[in-house]
Amino acid sequence: MEGKKVAKTIKFNLICDGQPVRTLEDLRNNFSIEDVLTYYDNRLLHRWLSVRGYKDELEKVEKIHNTNTIQLIKELISVFDIESDPLTVAENTYILQYRNEAKLLLEKYNELDFKLSTILFEYHEGYKELINTIVRNKDDFAKIKAAIKEISDHYFYLYELDYRNIFYIFFERAPLAIFAMLMNEKMRSNYLPQDDSLNEEYDIDGKILDKQSMYSSICSLTNISDHNGNHKLIELLGENIKVFSGDTDGYWKDLETNDKKYMIIKMENGNYVRSCGVTGGDLSSTDINGKFLILNGIDYKSVHANHQLLYMEV
Repeated sequence: MEGKKVAKTIKFNLICDGQPVRTLEDLRNNFSIEDVLTYYDNRLLHRWLSVRGYKDELEKVEKIHNTNTIQLIKELISVFDIESDPLTVAENTYILQYRNEAKLLLEKYNELDFKLSTILFEYHEGYKELINTIVRNKDDFAKIKAAIKEISDHYFYLYELDYRNIFYIFFERAPLAIFAMLMNEKMRSNYLPQDDSLNEEYDIDGKILDKQSMYSSICSLTNISDHNGNHKLIELLGENIKVFSGDTDGYWKDLETNDKKYMIIKMENGNYVRSCGVTGGDLSSTDINGKFLILNGIDYKSVHANHQLLYMEV
């Protein structure tokens, strides 16, 4: 009598960040929050782990019951031992949430054949809600950066009409958002004067004068010190600002690698900074202070042990 044939397990690949994923190592190297979250929700991740024989990881994934998206992503990152920056994970998760909400809203419009007036109303309401989200979460830099990106990507027309108004709202109620806008390539030019306009008093509609006022307000945030000479900005920005102090003995010190961008906030006279590994790209305090330049990584040269370099990850 012929024995029963054993059904062969059919293996399949996941696609993460556009790459085929066959092993855990592939998953780690191409980990995409959006892709992995989708595979978790539709349980394709569970099936992939099962057919690939990753029993320990499957057991851990099946024990996850968190409905909070950020916490869920953190648990998945932990299961697969992914090296990650918590702020970046949170920011990318918020961006994904905004993207999904926009997709659902578009589907709603298509299904109900919304009138133009309704669409415009919803569009304005979406913009206002992002502003309110920033104010309500004034200490959550990841959520603020995600909301600023959403405004830049999908509400830029309204922002261009409103950029003065929201600047003063944020300045008074959510100062972290000011720095998030300075990190945004499309927004920063509205608040930082060009070199040739620094001394102009006004133009036909007062834009230059108004820009100077906003710029002066930004500079005031970076120049306030307490009675001990410590930057109040460090207290204001908390863990979101990075501080380095130390004498480098006239040598360049590699502070940050060039796989990330950093905005230089303030530097003392006599010191120099440049993008990581860029020979000849030396920038003095005159080149840096008040410019909020964004560099690829950071090399730093200091002449005094107590001088501080203040910068933020973009």
